Amino acid sequence: MEKRVLLAIVLCIIVLVLWEKFFLPKRQPAPPSTPPAVEQATPAPTKPDQAEPTVPKIPTSEAPAPSTPSFPTPAAHPGRDVRVETPLYRAVFAETGARLKSFVLKRYRETIEEDSPGKELVKTSKIEDLPLAFNFVDRPVAALNLAPYVADSKTSVTVGEGQKHTLTFSYEAPGWLRITRQYHFVADSYLIDLSVSVENLASQPWENAPTLSLISLPLSTGGGSRYTFQGPALLVNNELEEVKFKKIKGEEKFPGPIDWVAYTGQYFIMALLPVELTPNHAQLEALDPATQMVGITLIGPKIALQPGVQQQFNYKLYLGPKEVNTLKAADPRLAKAVNFGWFDVIAQPLLVCLKFFYRLPPYNYGVAIILLTLLIKLLFWPLTHKSYVSMRAMKKLQPKMQKIREKYKDDKEKMNQEVMQMYRTHKVNPVGGCLPMVLQIPVFFALYRLLYSSIAIRHAPFIWWINDLAAPDRFPIGVQIPYLGDGLPILTVLMGVSMFIQQKMSPTGGDPKMEKMMMMMPVAFTVFFVNFPSGLVLYWLVNNVLSVGQQYYINKKVA
Repeated sequence: MEKRVLLAIVLCIIVLVLWEKFFLPKRQPAPPSTPPAVEQATPAPTKPDQAEPTVPKIPTSEAPAPSTPSFPTPAAHPGRDVRVETPLYRAVFAETGARLKSFVLKRYRETIEEDSPGKELVKTSKIEDLPLAFNFVDRPVAALNLAPYVADSKTSVTVGEGQKHTLTFSYEAPGWLRITRQYHFVADSYLIDLSVSVENLASQPWENAPTLSLISLPLSTGGGSRYTFQGPALLVNNELEEVKFKKIKGEEKFPGPIDWVAYTGQYFIMALLPVELTPNHAQLEALDPATQMVGITLIGPKIALQPGVQQQFNYKLYLGPKEVNTLKAADPRLAKAVNFGWFDVIAQPLLVCLKFFYRLPPYNYGVAIILLTLLIKLLFWPLTHKSYVSMRAMKKLQPKMQKIREKYKDDKEKMNQEVMQMYRTHKVNPVGGCLPMVLQIPVFFALYRLLYSSIAIRHAPFIWWINDLAAPDRFPIGVQIPYLGDGLPILTVLMGVSMFIQQKMSPTGGDPKMEKMMMMMPVAFTVFFVNFPSGLVLYWLVNNVLSVGQQYYINKKVA
């Protein structure tokens, strides 16, 4: 029986190690240290009637196709930066390409430090690598990415509570086309509506397909970000696809229908949703292997635009936290972005329970984890009770078991028959002690994924030195310690002590070697849990304490 328990524990550890090695993304390199510029650039003329560069007309069937239009470079036409500030975020748009230059979340900080700036979601800085480039599939108009748009707004706009605002960017190439991009902001939402209007100014019709792109580096680095997926994600025909960077070979195409494309991180997401833009498809491209920069392009249907005719394309943009209710409020399809892998069916109800307990005083996620642990313990109480009773019964049968082994040591088949007969006679289930542990393993893994991925736990304090339940437990001592960093894992050590006490109280089979091996498990688990989120350590500690109490009760009752 003890061997089965040990095997279950060892298998649990092996699965965790294999999960980390083969299923979790590798540690991402840090993005460029220079943050995107958000200060106002050199002013440029803003009147729409100013002279624009001459752009060749779309070629007719009789004329050869021209090369890419020779737009002025961003250095020659730097344009302005336009800042839009709402209660939730501060966004900066560049007139060059009408692209997003910065997007800072006000309610989330980069780190736990009090003076830490807001969370920046735009991780690229070069103008050609900024997100939200609008273009067309055919190459003659590829330089639209850097077209000198003109904004209709001041360089700084504030959208107060309950207000809305529309920011318009215009670009016109005489004799070719006119593009108008409008961003629609609502003060209390991370959702931004984008409409792009294209008018054919040429004398001939032309066909093309619109594209809108996201380009990004990993949104988070270090810590728990290496244990969760970061990178491009798509909702294709209502099915979530997360694509690891190493699997992107050249230009990967994804046939539609595409519900949304996104760059997702541990806690945040940049998503692009088409609005009545079908048929559509998507394309991924690995732009820089060194930094794992990825381009994600949503490609709309091919259109035939007659002279003087205008066509409008509509999108939704979501840049914000990966929080289920917030995502659902923006668009129900976005809720699929919160994914806990194989254990999603268990983790999602646990997350609901955790948030419910958080809404109770004292409004602390550490207390919520304790209450959730108590609930799980109550649900498993009947099974663990039978397990402990079975283990004690097995211990009482050890002398008889030893006699049978000695008597039939040369006849394995007969020995097994006698052992099974003994179990039937005394109504003991030999695997009864292992079943509750096996059943709790999925719950443990679900909590493991939940506490690593749920933004509700990010930077959530508990008590004393535990100021981030998503980070490893460290009591600061001002000295760097190998493997541990700048602190001691006090909570983790307490967890190991509680596990040791639980092990001492558990019935054993009388085998000294097996008992010594089992007593090593608390040490192994303590080392293993050192870099786990303190919230997960707290769960295991409370679970151990409750198990000790339950074991004490059963020992008194059965004795």
